[in-house]
Amino acid sequence: MKEDKTLKAQNSLVKNTTQKQTFSQAITGAALQNLIKKSVPDAASAARFTGALISSVAANQQLQKCNPASVVAAALRGEGQGLTIGREYHLVPFADTCAYVVSYKGLIALALATGDVADMDCIEVREGEYVGRDSRTKRMKFDFSKYETDEEAEGHPIIGYYAYCETVSGRFRYEYMSVTDIIDHARRYSKSFDYEKYMKLERGEYTPQEADKVKASSPWYGSFEIMAKKTVIRRLLNSGYVRLANSAALKDALAYDSASEDGIIPDLNLNVDDDTGEVIESTATDITDAAQETDNAPAAPQNDKPVKRARGRKSDDTEAQAAQEGESEADFSAGFFGDDE
Repeated sequence: MKEDKTLKAQNSLVKNTTQKQTFSQAITGAALQNLIKKSVPDAASAARFTGALISSVAANQQLQKCNPASVVAAALRGEGQGLTIGREYHLVPFADTCAYVVSYKGLIALALATGDVADMDCIEVREGEYVGRDSRTKRMKFDFSKYETDEEAEGHPIIGYYAYCETVSGRFRYEYMSVTDIIDHARRYSKSFDYEKYMKLERGEYTPQEADKVKASSPWYGSFEIMAKKTVIRRLLNSGYVRLANSAALKDALAYDSASEDGIIPDLNLNVDDDTGEVIESTATDITDAAQETDNAPAAPQNDKPVKRARGRKSDDTEAQAAQEGESEADFSAGFFGDDE
């Protein structure tokens, strides 16, 4: 009997020392802490970064499945650009790999940080706000003072999205895409977007459980407005009309988001949409030294410029995260956008 108890105790010890580490154990371990401390300016920043990352991963079951080293590497890229996690950039899980994806607010933040931009944003265009074309230039014209309150404006459907940029020198440019244009873009470039599925969702033909699963399968279904705004912002920045002298970080973000014509994110080998930066598919095979160390370590003990309305529009910062039920078509989009996006 005594031998049986001893054997059970030994088996229990072996099980506890060989089980997979939690993310909090991995990120506070020597390997990842050394990586973090080499990448941030001081100990206080390292502690803040570690705490924020532990909280983000704890709130997302899909991120918990990712290799801890890939999560840290993705977050350090956003940290290095001075962006805020969950608002200006996102950690996007795809199977066991994590990708860094800048949000449209992140692109705006980087543009403003250059010192060359006085104002930049992307807003929805409601029915009635498009008032035709200029008779001389054929440019589209909009009247953003048509509705005085949010309530009045929200009584009319969104027909498109309008991104604008005004430089400190007074130069002004804008880009407009209709909802139809954006859907056509998604159909052409996004492998995670299915038009028939999108229309069924719009018509309310899914049960609540089915709708949740569809929304979780792609941000184009669950967060269409956010994806639309990023598409238009990227088109404006890539148009060549907005020339910023001090835009190294912005250029890096855009280049990383669409590193080649195929949209491959460097290092992680993830395919992304060239305009939106949406992760499409993964062929990731690389494993970093830090990843190997954390995997093998034993677990620790337990003009045309829009005029602002009298009352500000409601923010899109309350975009709900779709519930994940079982395996979706592409589990990377679960938790793609945080509450602050």
